[in-house]
Amino acid sequence: SDHGAGSGVSIRALSVRTVGIGVVALLLGVGLFAADVSVVGGLVALVVGAALCGFGGYLGRRGLVELREQTVEQGLAAEGLQEALSERTAERDQLQRALASTGDMVIALDRDARIRYLNPAAALTLRSGDREPIGAPLLEAVEDPDLYDAVRLAIEEGTPAVLVVLRAERRFRTVVAPVSSIAESGPWSVVLAMHDLSDLYEAEIARRDFFINASHELRTPLASISAAAETLEVVSKPADSERFRAIIQSEAERMSQLVEEMLALARLESGLTEPAMEVVGMESLLADAVDSIRPQAEREGLSLSYSGLDGGTETLIMADPELVERAVLNLLHNAVKFTDEGGSIQVLCEFGDAADPAPMVWIRVRDTGIGIEPAEQSRIFQRFYRVDRARQSGGGTGLGLAVVRHIAEVHGGAVSLESAPGRGSTFGFSVPLAQHA
Repeated sequence: SDHGAGSGVSIRALSVRTVGIGVVALLLGVGLFAADVSVVGGLVALVVGAALCGFGGYLGRRGLVELREQTVEQGLAAEGLQEALSERTAERDQLQRALASTGDMVIALDRDARIRYLNPAAALTLRSGDREPIGAPLLEAVEDPDLYDAVRLAIEEGTPAVLVVLRAERRFRTVVAPVSSIAESGPWSVVLAMHDLSDLYEAEIARRDFFINASHELRTPLASISAAAETLEVVSKPADSERFRAIIQSEAERMSQLVEEMLALARLESGLTEPAMEVVGMESLLADAVDSIRPQAEREGLSLSYSGLDGGTETLIMADPELVERAVLNLLHNAVKFTDEGGSIQVLCEFGDAADPAPMVWIRVRDTGIGIEPAEQSRIFQRFYRVDRARQSGGGTGLGLAVVRHIAEVHGGAVSLESAPGRGSTFGFSVPLAQHA
């Protein structure tokens, strides 16, 4: 009938309009999905609701229940996807923070061995002027053929490698790690992890040199003692016997001094022994040190004098008295050893720069000895370093000045040297004044 036909048309029109609404809602949902996946569940429900408005009359109760369950499942799936994305973002941020905080260099290379990523440590090391390392070939940033060969092998065959790379006088232990693509079997991209070994390498060289020099220094007096003892067995004159006994005694004392200075230096360098800091009267401490060395200086035909700070009152320093006395005695022994008969040695003190945040006082020992060549002065405070003339004379252990330097450093001070060949030397070290310590 007309009425029935009209009703059918109305229903179809309503259905078409409803489907249109559903399509619009679906398109909106797709658009918003790209912006925020968290709204997918709500949009799915909106679309399904719109469809139900149009087709509810054609669906049974069972169909409505199934659609409702599907809607809930889709909403839960959307929430799970959002949670997974959040976790992935958190993991990525954590990895970025870890790469930024490490002091090791991390470099990612593409399959053409071009740099695609640098962590901050690598960027700081590899950046040169205005040149941006990202996108540059590896060989432009690190000119090491062995590294380039290892990278090519990793890219082409997926072979990892570990090697030491030299760059700008630094040594880097480098791990070359190939990284494959999930979708492809190769070629590979590469990640480099570079750890700076330079300080460890230098420490190992210093340790090796220390033991070599220590062995040499101990062997020399031992050889003298052995030779003197063998000769002593065959000599018959008392004068000769006394002379060889004196050699044995002298070399034994030299060995004892060397061992003592080695132990003192080891304690200072290890940092395990803290100085026993206290308020000390500097003038009294220096006077005792000068008096203890005076007999030796007089036997060598040297004049020895001491002058404190002006003012007539005791200058108070914050120091370990035993360490400061050892430093002064080392400088005095050094001066006596390398000053010819008729020369002079003077111990003097002076205030440091008034502009220093922690005012210091300098203790200096000045002699009229052989002096030191300018080329050797920068190394004179190193362990076992002695100038050529000192080596030829066989005097000294080569550790005394190194001990002085470490004593000054544990007090927050420094060492100094003024010297010219044939015109003597002035060695000094600084310690803090008590009222400013």
